[in-house]
Amino acid sequence: MESKNTETTSKPATVRSLATNGGFRTFVAFFAAMLLFVIVFMIGVGTGVTGFAAAIEDQGMVSETTMTKGSSATIAVLDIHGVIDGATSAYATEVVNAILENENVRGVVLRIDSPGGGVTASDEIWNEVERLKKANLPVVASYGSVAASGGYYISCCADYIMAQETTITGSIGVIANIMTFQDALEKLGIKPITLIATDSPEKSVANDVYRNWTIKDKQKVRNFLNAAYRVFLSRVQEGRGHIIKDTKTFENVANGSAYTSQEALSNGLIDGIGYLSDAIAIATTQSNLQNVTPTILRYSPRRSGFGGILGASSAPMTTDRLKTLLHELSSPDFMYLFN
Repeated sequence: MESKNTETTSKPATVRSLATNGGFRTFVAFFAAMLLFVIVFMIGVGTGVTGFAAAIEDQGMVSETTMTKGSSATIAVLDIHGVIDGATSAYATEVVNAILENENVRGVVLRIDSPGGGVTASDEIWNEVERLKKANLPVVASYGSVAASGGYYISCCADYIMAQETTITGSIGVIANIMTFQDALEKLGIKPITLIATDSPEKSVANDVYRNWTIKDKQKVRNFLNAAYRVFLSRVQEGRGHIIKDTKTFENVANGSAYTSQEALSNGLIDGIGYLSDAIAIATTQSNLQNVTPTILRYSPRRSGFGGILGASSAPMTTDRLKTLLHELSSPDFMYLFN
């Protein structure tokens, strides 16, 4: 009997990997928890920053620092920097109020580094300087890189004006920039209609941003500019009339030209050339403090907090806000501005 060997072929066992989503779910849960934590953390930071910004605003617009610590007798330095607008005027008023309330202040240095700005804001700051003078405080103007147009306007009544060697000043004049949108709207296929009340036909003169302006429109604005220029001229005559006595010379100087400090010294717009320290020395002498070392207090605009950077105070753009912005961009903005 023949025996048969049964050959058994052994096949490798198939290993099945059972995928489990337990680890993935754990990761997702962890990630979600971390994301939630970050969101809560950022909300907390945002709330804190907004509160910090509000706290700074509650302290007012003015920062006071001591440049020199001396006797109780004080010289105040009032900084005016950048384009002059309503905020600059409000800041200047706050500083002047603080100066007038401080019985130790004996003199003021008006430190200016500004190309000018709004007509009304410049005139308001000029009035604040007049308040200082009416309080019998000597006022010395000190010019930085530029003190032109409105920057000169606000200081032309100072008892002494000093510019640095590199200062640009003067630019006695008024300017207005106007935008109209007729051509742009026509290209977009938009035809705006402006209706005026029957009994106020002049309402649209120099007051319609949706059409190109006529000679009549421009003349209306030019009349406003001429009136503002006459005010500017009268301020400078009042402040510098004791130096520039000839009317013809005065008119030539006040023709809108900008000047170097040397030219301004020659034509009578300033009294001397020097730095802030020199202006402080003159204010010290005019305040009869030359035999003491006065304390020098400097008033500057307070820096805002981080709220504006993070958009804490931003408002959504609506149709009404867009219309307002359009009119603000296109309305004549009368400026005592170096241009």
